[in-house]
Amino acid sequence: MNIAELMKLFGNPETIKSLSAGDKMMGVGVTVILGMGITVLALIFIMYLIGFMTSVMAEKPKPVAESTPSATPAQSAPVQEEEVATNDEELVAVIAAAVAAQLGTSTSNLVVRNIRRVADAAPAWGKAGIVDQMSTRF
Repeated sequence: MNIAELMKLFGNPETIKSLSAGDKMMGVGVTVILGMGITVLALIFIMYLIGFMTSVMAEKPKPVAESTPSATPAQSAPVQEEEVATNDEELVAVIAAAVAAQLGTSTSNLVVRNIRRVADAAPAWGKAGIVDQMSTRF
């Protein structure tokens, strides 16, 4: 019995009872393989569709306009460096105060030797959720 005839017999519940065990197992195997194959093909199609939509909807980098160099150099650069150094000292003081408050001690007992920025591993949607939660609560 070929597969097409077997699938026709599987369409009627009364004829399934008359099939041998081997024919039933073959029909079950064909049905499972056919169902899984269609599912895998649909998932592959969805995967490529999402990839295509991502490439279409992705923001294209805008060309950077070349600025013309000015004749006089900006004099504000040294002021900014001094301001950054002041902000770093303030940042160290704030971090030391926070650590001291958490430990229940004074800042004179702490020595801050190194502060380095740790990259945030949270995805953009996670950051947006945090901002949304914080803005609705306060």
